[in-house]
Amino acid sequence: MNKSLIAAVASLAFTAPALADKPEAAGKEVIENKAPAEVQARVDEARATAEEKRLAAEEKRHEKQEKHLKKEEKRLAAEEKRLQKEEKRLGAEAERLEAEQERKGFEEQKMKKAEQERKEMGKGSEKGQAAREEHSKKWWQFWK
Repeated sequence: MNKSLIAAVASLAFTAPALADKPEAAGKEVIENKAPAEVQARVDEARATAEEKRLAAEEKRHEKQEKHLKKEEKRLAAEEKRLQKEEKRLGAEAERLEAEQERKGFEEQKMKKAEQERKEMGKGSEKGQAAREEHSKKWWQFWK
């Protein structure tokens, strides 16, 4: 036990100065005195270079973003133009189908009227029937 007590006292004597509070200014003066003007100039130059690189990278990123936006605008304009063409084509197709259907309806109506029997065909005198037939011809059906 005697040996351990001597060892504890000896270690306390050696570590006490290491545990003492250091003055605040002591560390800074040493660091400032060690940094010569050349080293400080290199540090400033490195900081300036890093800032220039950061600004260049930021500008490059901005230009890339602008290119992307222009490309997207062109794509949207082309898509809009294509949609307008498609809409125009569909409108023309609908008009053509409507005109065809209307023409077909008129043709069917003409055919029905041409084939339709007259109610008064067999009625009245021969002279009256001839007069009715004479006046009932349509101007566009001159061959009848």
